[in-house]
Amino acid sequence: MKLSLRARLTLAFALFAALPVTAALWPVSRTLSEALEAEYRARLDQAARAVEGEYRRVAGAAAAAAQEVARSSEVDALARDRSLAGSDPADTAARATPWMQARGLDVLVVADTGNVVLTSGHLPGRAGDVDPDLLALVETTPAGRAVPREMARTTPDGVEPALMAVAWSPVAGAEPPLRVAAGLALGPRFAERLAALTGGDVVVRAGAAHAPPVTAAAQRARAGTHELAARLFGFTRSRTREVPIPSAAAPLAAIEITLPATGLARAQATVALALLTALAIAVLAATLAGHAVARRVTRPVEALRAGALRVAGGELGTRVEVTVRGELKDLVDAFNAMTADLARTTERAAAAERVAAWQEVARRLAHEVKNPLTPVAMSVETLRDAWSRRHPDFDEIFQEGTSAIAEEVRRLARIVDEFGRFARLPAPKPVPVSAEELLSSVLSLYPEHRGEVAVEREIEPGLPAMRADRDQIVQVLHNLVKNALEAVGPRGRVRVRASRDGEEIAVSVSDDGPGVRPEDMDRLFEPYFTTKGGGGTGLGLAIAQRIVREHGGRIDVDSRPGAGATFTVRLPVYATAPGSP
Repeated sequence: MKLSLRARLTLAFALFAALPVTAALWPVSRTLSEALEAEYRARLDQAARAVEGEYRRVAGAAAAAAQEVARSSEVDALARDRSLAGSDPADTAARATPWMQARGLDVLVVADTGNVVLTSGHLPGRAGDVDPDLLALVETTPAGRAVPREMARTTPDGVEPALMAVAWSPVAGAEPPLRVAAGLALGPRFAERLAALTGGDVVVRAGAAHAPPVTAAAQRARAGTHELAARLFGFTRSRTREVPIPSAAAPLAAIEITLPATGLARAQATVALALLTALAIAVLAATLAGHAVARRVTRPVEALRAGALRVAGGELGTRVEVTVRGELKDLVDAFNAMTADLARTTERAAAAERVAAWQEVARRLAHEVKNPLTPVAMSVETLRDAWSRRHPDFDEIFQEGTSAIAEEVRRLARIVDEFGRFARLPAPKPVPVSAEELLSSVLSLYPEHRGEVAVEREIEPGLPAMRADRDQIVQVLHNLVKNALEAVGPRGRVRVRASRDGEEIAVSVSDDGPGVRPEDMDRLFEPYFTTKGGGGTGLGLAIAQRIVREHGGRIDVDSRPGAGATFTVRLPVYATAPGSP
């Protein structure tokens, strides 16, 4: 939006007042923000160390549990029972479940050196089968070291993968040798503990893509005024640190910590509020002062602008009445003198233009009327000469002469009638008109075959009604069809087509006649311009264009010399026309 001179001056005062306040407070804001940024990064580093420490604690607990179970009496009893002849493997399949529950473990399995499961607390049904998870653990990890791994375990919803801290340990003295694997889940309880330790949001994410991520959010106090202001200004920027969990190969999992920048945002919001308050006070004071000064300076300029707009709107004799002094007074006086002179000059020009326009109309009409008068005068002279000489063929000469006079009189009447219609064309009265019914009415006057001339029609099915004055549009189409038939001559084809084009109905009249010459295209719709020699008045297409324009439509012409011409009338669909019900 373009600002007025008064508004620009007022805005300039406000900006000049805001710059010193901003220059004074900006360095303070930057220094405080940088200090709090450093404090926030330290908190994020501390949270990352807490996460690493907690994982080491869980991993250590899993490794210790694997070693403790490997040395336990329960596993010794299992090894002895297994060595007895006739022992049933099914009796040992479920022994690990109470051992696992008693020690608070999430994974516990005892297997032989071929990794065939003897008993499993987390997957009892795997007894007697090779455990692929245990096989991968033993092959990639030394005994007594806990690593993160995805392990399948039984849940109320079935067997699902979960991220675990798992370690394995050999059973000393067992013959044949045995192995124990134990682990703790890095699941919701682990994530909640990390959230409580760090005060942030935690996501435990497995990189291998089967186990779903585990999330936990820290408890936060209800947002106060400063927090709401910080959000409003966009200062609440929580940041995330990713802590990878080490494993034998690439990190299998990572823990993401998201800490809200609450203190930083609160301080930034406080400084921003103070800055904005100081700016608002300075800008308000400067705006009031600037408006008073700008009003005094711009009042005469605005009066001149308003006067110029009135002149542009047609009030050519406008005068600006404003009390000013100095150069502005000279400008106002010059403006008033200019408008007075402009009014006088425009009045004289308008009178001259009206005279010239009527002269042009009279010239054209005289030219059109003069052509029929010449044969009328010649016919009268011939009759008078034959009568005075008592010509023996006077009856025949009289018949020919009066027929020629009657024909030229009819031509004169047609010229005067079309001139009157062009000058006094009534305003259209649009109603819903069916394109199919309209074309049928027009083409009913033209047989499909007139000698070697074919008249074809094509109507798109389901056309909506157009918004038109039926009689006036019938007149337009009659004119276009008649012109097309005259263009093709004794043989050829005329095609009339109606179709929908967006929110318009397009009715086209095509012929395969000689077409329109390029130099005539721009003059086709000029009054009194015709390409028919002495057989046309040059008003038919001019009247047609005027009718279509007053309907809110248009006529398009497409033609190439030797390839015929197409005149297309486009009228609005009734339902979408302006002002339609």
